[in-house]
Amino acid sequence: MKKILVLGAAKAQVALIKEAKKAGYYVVLCDYTTTNPGIPFVDKHYQVSTLDREAVLEVAKKEKVDGVISNSEPAMLNVAYISQELGLIGNSVKSVEKLLSKNEFRKLQKDAGVFSPECAIVSSFNQLLKAAETMKFPVIIKPTESSGTRGTQKIDSFEPDEMQAAFDICIDFSRDNHVSIEEYVEMKSLRVNDADIFVLGDEIIWDGWLWQDRSPDTPMLPMTEIFPMALPKEQKEKIRNTVAKIMKASGVRHGEYNVETYFTETGDVFVIEINPRQAGNYIPALIEEHTGVNLTKLLVTTAVGDMSYYEYLKSFKRKNNYVTLQIVFSKKKGIFEKLYISPEIEKYVMWTEILINEGEIVEKGVNAADAIAFVDLHFDCFEIQHKYTDDIEKYIYPILKEAEDNE
Repeated sequence: MKKILVLGAAKAQVALIKEAKKAGYYVVLCDYTTTNPGIPFVDKHYQVSTLDREAVLEVAKKEKVDGVISNSEPAMLNVAYISQELGLIGNSVKSVEKLLSKNEFRKLQKDAGVFSPECAIVSSFNQLLKAAETMKFPVIIKPTESSGTRGTQKIDSFEPDEMQAAFDICIDFSRDNHVSIEEYVEMKSLRVNDADIFVLGDEIIWDGWLWQDRSPDTPMLPMTEIFPMALPKEQKEKIRNTVAKIMKASGVRHGEYNVETYFTETGDVFVIEINPRQAGNYIPALIEEHTGVNLTKLLVTTAVGDMSYYEYLKSFKRKNNYVTLQIVFSKKKGIFEKLYISPEIEKYVMWTEILINEGEIVEKGVNAADAIAFVDLHFDCFEIQHKYTDDIEKYIYPILKEAEDNE
């Protein structure tokens, strides 16, 4: 029986754990809590923090695991560390660091010979001001190590008070107490070319293409995930080539990675970031709904050297279902009453998940953590899909009562 170590048992890791059990593997878990939802499904639980590098390594050695996985961004360096130390399938710590750090990632792009904006990493506001003096505005200020666009802000001009506020927010979200400032690359559309790719040695598997639409009110915040991504073949090939150069330069050899890109005014592919983990917002499950390809299964099985599903996918005929996930945010602070879904669109809804209770206070959506609900929709064709998704906030939105201190 294959033995696999999973770091973390929060909601996002439940699918990994269940997939490992389906494959017949013995699942060892490191998770500091006793209450996370994945714990009941594992064979052995060690109450150890996923961030305690030596502790998780000791668990891996003791259990003689065949592989290690996670999709928790903070834990990915330790996944790499264990695989590196024990000679398991995986990546070097250095390769993952190049993707995790905003500064290292921009350096990586330059090393790979692809487009990259000017960028600086700072640990104090004075350093940020000094770096900003040499840059063209607008700029983007963001945490160097965070996820879900938390804290990310666009600053249009050199305004110290505005920049101070942005720095303070970003430093709170940053896991390494550093903040990134970089020149803003003009994005004419609110639609990002997104993908979850799978890396196995020199191969990149591209079953996870999607469009990611953002709201005009919160252009940094993913709002609508749309499958398929209908870009011209030449543009897709340009994205493939750019990403392949970056991944080769990074030294990454295994795993699922979330890639966000768009085209500059001069036609360059700008890779915003490559996250060293599966995407959130149910993206792996949506990819399976769209194509039939289970990237979570591919991640779990290849991590322990089981190539059966990988070989199966070589001849698997992909589906092309029209799938949309709407991530619902509020435009203002208020008291949540209910989620409105227009009767016109109800027949396309496959499932909904409401994240808050009636009567709870909701904040204006600024970060990914402010999501109120998820709504999964399947359409009959591309035309019907885009009839609704191109103006989807008209059909799906939260109904609120005003809070007393609402602004």
